[in-house]
Amino acid sequence: MFRRCTIITIISATLLFLLFGCSSDNKADKANIIAKINDFQLTKNEFQKKFIKEMEYSNTYKTTSEAKNKFLQTIIKKELLIQEAKKRGIDKKKEFMSAIERYWEATLIKHLMETKSREILQITSVSENEIRQKYQEMKSKSTNFPAFNEIEKDIAKELLALKKTQALNRWTKSLYDKADITIDSGFITE
Repeated sequence: MFRRCTIITIISATLLFLLFGCSSDNKADKANIIAKINDFQLTKNEFQKKFIKEMEYSNTYKTTSEAKNKFLQTIIKKELLIQEAKKRGIDKKKEFMSAIERYWEATLIKHLMETKSREILQITSVSENEIRQKYQEMKSKSTNFPAFNEIEKDIAKELLALKKTQALNRWTKSLYDKADITIDSGFITE
């Protein structure tokens, strides 16, 4: 239990650090402070990193003065809410820690699957013969079917996705098969 609480605390601190940045006390950063929200200091560099990241996720922000001001106000509101949540001890509550743990697990698994998918795609290919076989199979089920060259790329993408999915399934099954798993079967039937 202690280990789990320690892990959750570390995860929470790391996520808060990554999501909301931190202020630095060195003189170079102090000269670049663009906003101070109670004890939190936002530097120009931190703002620009957050702004660029936001632009990657949303095309609603453009690099205009108005957009920068709007985004700065968003950061200020978030920081005020974070400070209030901390003041109330919400960041220490069990429900919050559980939510962070679920998010951490889901994100970790997502990144693992994306990494494995990229690895699989680097070694997976679809042959011309496989594409033609799939085309013939599809064509035999339809009377009015497009020409091969019109849908060849779509078939190749579909076959590649299928191969990737099958490889991921084999990989996850191999993880399961290699693992030392013990299940109390009585628990399942309770």
